[in-house]
Amino acid sequence: MKVFLKPKKIIFITIIAGLFFSTCASKSSPQETEESGEANAVITVDVNTKYQYVRGFGGMDVGWGTFPRTGARDTELLFNPDTGIGLNILRIMIMPSNIDIRVTMNNLVNGDRPDYYENVKIANKYGGYVLASPWSPPKEWKSNNSLLGAGRLKPIYYQDYADYLKSFALNMYENGAPIYAVSIQNEPNFETTYDGCLWSASDMKNFFSQVGHFTDGVKGYGGGREIPSVRTMNGESANNPNINDAALNDPESRAVIDIIGRHTYGDRLHRYAKAIDHPTDPKEVWMTEHLVNSGNASGYPSDSKWGYIWKLLNDVDLSIRINDESAFIWWAAKRFYGLIGDGQYNTTEGEILPRGYAMSHYAKFAKETFRAGITASGKTGSGSNITSVNFNSRQDSIDGTTARATAFVSPDGNTISLVMFTPTYTNGTGGVDMGKVKIQLPGDFLIGEAAAMRTSENNYAKWEEVEICEDKTSAVVNLPRGHILSVKFTR
Repeated sequence: MKVFLKPKKIIFITIIAGLFFSTCASKSSPQETEESGEANAVITVDVNTKYQYVRGFGGMDVGWGTFPRTGARDTELLFNPDTGIGLNILRIMIMPSNIDIRVTMNNLVNGDRPDYYENVKIANKYGGYVLASPWSPPKEWKSNNSLLGAGRLKPIYYQDYADYLKSFALNMYENGAPIYAVSIQNEPNFETTYDGCLWSASDMKNFFSQVGHFTDGVKGYGGGREIPSVRTMNGESANNPNINDAALNDPESRAVIDIIGRHTYGDRLHRYAKAIDHPTDPKEVWMTEHLVNSGNASGYPSDSKWGYIWKLLNDVDLSIRINDESAFIWWAAKRFYGLIGDGQYNTTEGEILPRGYAMSHYAKFAKETFRAGITASGKTGSGSNITSVNFNSRQDSIDGTTARATAFVSPDGNTISLVMFTPTYTNGTGGVDMGKVKIQLPGDFLIGEAAAMRTSENNYAKWEEVEICEDKTSAVVNLPRGHILSVKFTR
């Protein structure tokens, strides 16, 4: 059975297990493996070892006029799980301007961003989550009387600012575009030359202690259902997330913060244990913004090439597998270095880019799951023993070439998924050929259905059969270098 994908369409096909059975034995000798076609490596999934809840994957709709407009068609392409990438998180900007947020919103939708509400509605239609992030409070409340980033929010205006954010959330609800969460600041620990605001650790603690859960009374929406109130998020820290320590150490402020947001432009390898591991009040940590591009116009045409997808996938892997974060959001969704093209630097406006196809593996196979334990044994396809040197390195390397595999289990335990990829350098060299890999599921998980999606250079998101072993608790896949392969098993 062959399923082909047209460039503009991703179709989810379920392959019924039982169409393709084999004994699926594993061999220790590379020569025997090559001759027999049996597995040289085993990846074992341990669903009894559960890590963070993985809420999802998304992109940023940048509101600045200097960025391309993200229209309704673009958002459909980003969020539709059948004909698009299948994202489930949208991050939007709360554009700073007037103290009356409704005036600001009217100016926005009648100006540069006419699809602002519609994009949120589309994300919600597909069961998504929308995070709204402000870049600056109104300038009248800041110490520098400017929207630019050198000033601070004056404490006497804490309640006014809380009411301002609540008014934004209410306005979204009244316009049929309810949001899931609102943060209090984009990068409070980074002094910008553009819209911004500086907050200290004690500023954030004092703000939440004073205003409480300021969105109470405004209904939100996420995961396909209405929620009693919009979730609150801290100031989404640039680099080191420890600026949130003071707020999380204080029981009063911690209690009114629902989600911790952070960015990974620096201090990337940082599992924020203070948020994740609290015994009675653990927090989801969302990586709400990161981008990687070539840094100058001469290199920008390369950012949409196949070899540059590995930078994004290594980035996601760091966030989800190593840092135990619950969400990953790419800046920007529509951009030549993003998920769909903007028409610049050899991209076609509104078409899925290689990075979009790469992100679709996580979006389709890992959202709304728990990350599960995983071990690997045996040899690579070239005969090397599998170790942390060639498989699932725990180092922060955006250009790393070790093979990666992460397992996920649905909350009801009826579905197990794996996202696997074998990155190369941007020029196509390097990488690990994993060869034939046996995926061993728990002994009580009998496979009823299986589906696999593979992406490789010039061969994006192709669905293929899964070789199910006779015991129905395992399967064999082929994982050469330079491939992304995701597999989903259902009882």
